[in-house]
Amino acid sequence: MIKTIIFDNNGVLTTSCEEGALQGLVDYLGVGMDQFLLVWNLEAEAVDEGKITTKEFLENVIDRLNPKCDFKMCQKYYWKSHEAKPNVREFAKKLKKDFEIVFLTNFSDDFWVFNKKWKLDEIFDRDKMFISAEMKMRKPHPDIYWAVLEKIGKKPDEVVFIDDKEENIDTAQKLGMHPILFKNLEQVEKDLESILKYSYA
Repeated sequence: MIKTIIFDNNGVLTTSCEEGALQGLVDYLGVGMDQFLLVWNLEAEAVDEGKITTKEFLENVIDRLNPKCDFKMCQKYYWKSHEAKPNVREFAKKLKKDFEIVFLTNFSDDFWVFNKKWKLDEIFDRDKMFISAEMKMRKPHPDIYWAVLEKIGKKPDEVVFIDDKEENIDTAQKLGMHPILFKNLEQVEKDLESILKYSYA
């Protein structure tokens, strides 16, 4: 029986890099999106695991892409990025009436700076919010999934896992969770309905 639904953040509850969330920063740096994402994603592993700070992360990105750019301007563009998706937010609120909802994101130590505008802690209980930099591990490594399952006291087959990254979904599926690859809200609602019908049949 499904008891819990785990939500990813960027690309699900908020806009992702691929959706243009960081376009302002890309334009300021004066590089192409493909070049930007290559460097950004390489550097992201260390900051998502809490091995470096967000400040160090941004400095590394700037040094690799355009060392002449001003750090404070880059930081300003970064903090303006990743806008909330109101429709997915409302969907999560609705689900909370019948299910435990959990938040699991690969994000830096700046998560709570961003959350001042997202206010995700108004939807998710604080003890159900898991940030990779705080846990010192990140998706898609199985350890972070097992750590969250242990903290919430659930078995994999009691959990639906929603994420926009195929590699994160693949791990969830291998561990026995019910995976949904997020493309849009309408598709997620249909996929969830199918999983629930199968689970309760």
